[in-house]
Amino acid sequence: MRFLFCSVSAHGHVLPLVPLMEAARSEGHDVALIGSGGMADVVRAELPVGVEYLPAGPMPFELAVEAARRTGGDVMAPSAEGVGEIFGGIVLERAADDAVAAARSWRADVVISEVYCTVGPFVAAVLGLTWHEVRMTTAMPAEWVQAIDRATARHYDERGLSPVAASSVLDLWPAKLRDPVGDLPANVPVLPVRTRAHRRPRGAGPSSVPAFGDRLRPRVLVTLGTVFSDTGLLDSVVDAVAGNDVDVLATLGLSLQGGAGVGRDREGAGGGSVKFVSFVPIDELLDEVDLVVGVGGAGTTLAALSRGIPLVLWPQGADQPAIAERVSAAGAALTVGALSEIGPAVAEALTATTYWKSAGDVAQSIADTPAPPEVIRLLASGAQR
Repeated sequence: MRFLFCSVSAHGHVLPLVPLMEAARSEGHDVALIGSGGMADVVRAELPVGVEYLPAGPMPFELAVEAARRTGGDVMAPSAEGVGEIFGGIVLERAADDAVAAARSWRADVVISEVYCTVGPFVAAVLGLTWHEVRMTTAMPAEWVQAIDRATARHYDERGLSPVAASSVLDLWPAKLRDPVGDLPANVPVLPVRTRAHRRPRGAGPSSVPAFGDRLRPRVLVTLGTVFSDTGLLDSVVDAVAGNDVDVLATLGLSLQGGAGVGRDREGAGGGSVKFVSFVPIDELLDEVDLVVGVGGAGTTLAALSRGIPLVLWPQGADQPAIAERVSAAGAALTVGALSEIGPAVAEALTATTYWKSAGDVAQSIADTPAPPEVIRLLASGAQR
């Protein structure tokens, strides 16, 4: 069977799909991924061997700039209307034709599309294919859903088509973190899928992770993800964490790599070492880490929790506030609202065992979820009926 994956062209959207792609390949299926041509070289090393990359459309930042121009909003903090254009209107305007042509030429049988990607459902509607939605985060705000639906409607209308509902939702978001009010669709089958920290394909070789020597103090991983990568912000967060008696490993977002003055190893005010590392799969960074400090991106958050590691979260935008709220409600994270709160929060998280216990409970919840190969087998058997 030929599984076509579709994703917004950003690490936080692509990488959660990798275990499903890997499972499909291990089950003997053909796999391709549709994404921006500008993402091809960056993401190729992260994909399982044998996955084909089919370029279509521009990078998200280009979409955000155009959406801000059309709506008068902020590039980094778009309004609901801007979100609709970024993930619905403009991306289909600029990517749909190439994506449909690529999918048709590749002879896709089934489409698997992550929740923020409207290209996958559109391709499925045009080609008459079954599609499945992957969710790796909290429920999208209702005003975003409505704005995206409005922005995509004109593209369906132009082709005389109607949107086709997903055949199922592949849910990577752990049961322990779900909103008790209910954040899953009632009319679509939901298939829980085990998530994991991202790792590179077998045979890729280990990355270069700085060594700290003897374990004399707790180790804290600081990561702002790949989007909210600001030089001043990263340095400020690192210094706030390093005011404690800890060793700090800090990751450079993709936009900061090679930046002047960024990534300077030093001694922290609390006496520990501070070391920086360029982009490395987070699975390799979590070894011997006692706490993760981040902004609440879904990929980093789920990676840490899959290992039973608690977090301190300072949300900066997008879906991060909602993610931080759910993880804190589960007792596995402390959420702060200001830079000045980070240092004390780190101290509390490292000394209060309740955060470790709650993070361990979430990790067990994840471990009890069906593995990706089980889910792929289920999809394949359903498609063959």
